[in-house]
Amino acid sequence: MTMIRPGGEALTKKAIELAGFPDGARVLDVGCGEGDTVRLLKEQYGFDAVGIDASNKMVDSAKARHPGLDLRVMEAEFLDFESNTFDAVLMECFLSVARLQPDASFEAYCTLKPGGKLILTDLYRRNPDPAKVAAMLTEAHEKARQPKVDGACGENSAPSFVMLDGAFVVDELAGMLEETGFEVEYFSDETAALAGFAAQAIMGHGSLTEYFQAVVPEGEDPAAYCACGAFEGGDCPKDLGYFLMILRKRGDV
Repeated sequence: MTMIRPGGEALTKKAIELAGFPDGARVLDVGCGEGDTVRLLKEQYGFDAVGIDASNKMVDSAKARHPGLDLRVMEAEFLDFESNTFDAVLMECFLSVARLQPDASFEAYCTLKPGGKLILTDLYRRNPDPAKVAAMLTEAHEKARQPKVDGACGENSAPSFVMLDGAFVVDELAGMLEETGFEVEYFSDETAALAGFAAQAIMGHGSLTEYFQAVVPEGEDPAAYCACGAFEGGDCPKDLGYFLMILRKRGDV
């Protein structure tokens, strides 16, 4: 469902160049939104690119914008691909709004070839309060241990062990992904891209709230497009930042 891409194509290209994909790489863009990254991967790099998004409306819009691209309606937590299929999986500002983050990251792991790359760009807390992180983890563990009750079947949510006030705690995120089977190859702070995105959105629409009202498809939840609450006019954390992380699936290449 991603339409929010701080850094735009420039940051995507930076990630591609750093990751070093092989010629003709098969690449999956999770949360492809309007298909712009899939188009870039296919037309400028010659990759065999596939995009998925959980929103039917978004995929229909993307297909209208970019006829001929391989764009599919699919949830990140339930990928319908064979294991060891892709050389790379991209999640551009998507994992923070995934309903089941461990499941989405594990599905990415399963579909990647050994040695394949997972590329993440997303929101994070640059200076998280250790006490708040500890409280977050305690609450998440307590919620996870609560017994299931009748009538709760089908709920597609879970307490986050890696997010504080709508943004990732990078150490906890890296730990979760390493437990999944990845190793971090690269990390960089890209907060300048986030600041530039916010400035353009405000200049074009008057406020972040009005921006999200304008771009989110009618009838869909704006929370699926912004993790920090800006869509409600709320205050994002003062230490909110944006990052690029490249991870490698462990195993023989």
